[in-house]
Amino acid sequence: MKRTVFVFVLYLLTAYVNAFAQKSFTLKQNLPIGKKYDFNMLSDQIITQKIGDRKILLNQNIGTDYTFYIKNGDNLEKDIEVIYNRIFMKSSAGKNVMQMDSDDQDTTKQNPFSGLKGASFTMTMTSDGSVKAINGLDQMLNSVAAKMTKDTALINSMKTQLANQFNSEAMKQTMESSLKIYPGKPVKIGDSWTVDTKMQMTMPIETITKYTLKEVKDGIAYVNISGTLLSKGAFETMGNKMETDLTGTNNGDAELDIKTGLILDSHLRIEISGIMQSMGQQIDFDLQGINKIKGKEIN
Repeated sequence: MKRTVFVFVLYLLTAYVNAFAQKSFTLKQNLPIGKKYDFNMLSDQIITQKIGDRKILLNQNIGTDYTFYIKNGDNLEKDIEVIYNRIFMKSSAGKNVMQMDSDDQDTTKQNPFSGLKGASFTMTMTSDGSVKAINGLDQMLNSVAAKMTKDTALINSMKTQLANQFNSEAMKQTMESSLKIYPGKPVKIGDSWTVDTKMQMTMPIETITKYTLKEVKDGIAYVNISGTLLSKGAFETMGNKMETDLTGTNNGDAELDIKTGLILDSHLRIEISGIMQSMGQQIDFDLQGINKIKGKEIN
């Protein structure tokens, strides 16, 4: 009798596990209207460049802290006010160090990030994490430049320089590269989906990323990430024309809140290497990096 009861309980447990494994989950951007969320995005990079017998080692630390205020929308898309709390960059090659931080409000220093603290624009984001529209960048850049100087000519010059990085397409690509991770359809544990994104902040990079739902526990979806990177094309930096032929991988994991789609935690290891060409010279290029995202509700 005891054996019969044990077998029956084991049968029920197995049936429950199998049923849960077959359950579908909807993972999408569904941040509630009126709520505010803090996002911290951090990238640490070690870049090695070899030109002939010369080797250059560059360390970079780049971070942005945002507040997302969900203003209005529906189940398909949301209008989100994006507010810069902090943006910073530190780049060092040997004894040469360049550092900019929006928290540094010393007006005697050349710091194009200083005016970005508290600056904002609006984006329309769909449920799969795609950015449908960016609005308010021109007004934001006017405000940022005006904080840094009262000279009209300098304001226009600074606005032009900032627009190279803070334009609609660049911001769209930046947001999608971090937040466009949703499958666009219900998925079961073990299911995978792919997302293709492109970026051209400096050099062009295309990523094809595979996401796999590993587990769901206590309202949190645990997702495995693996993908490929490709940079092949021309770009210009600091007046120099460059050609890239690079390939790489990105691997890691993420935790998503099932109810809202909020990215609670994401950790990616980036590796990309290959050849770059500049002014008739070949550059052996290698980048090792860690990208992190943390999100939390603040009201």
